[in-house]
Amino acid sequence: MAQVIDNAKGFKVIEMSLPESVKAFGGIGVCDSCNRAAYTAYFIAVLNEAFCPYCYEEWQKYATRYEEDAEIEQHNFEVAKNMLRIR
Repeated sequence: MAQVIDNAKGFKVIEMSLPESVKAFGGIGVCDSCNRAAYTAYFIAVLNEAFCPYCYEEWQKYATRYEEDAEIEQHNFEVAKNMLRIR
């Protein structure tokens, strides 16, 4: 079941399965970074993209959170939660 997960840097992230990703967002469930199948996907609200576990871990290493992105991050997060029916 899709769920909001904790992120050490404070980003808003949703973990979901490939079938959940396809049902909510359409497409064929590929990573927005490497274009491989994302059997587990991590929706990163600030980027408005979903990454496979490997790309998500790599992105986390270098990502920097900027407060000026908070408004668009929150908007993308709420839209994704609604699409995935997360309360």
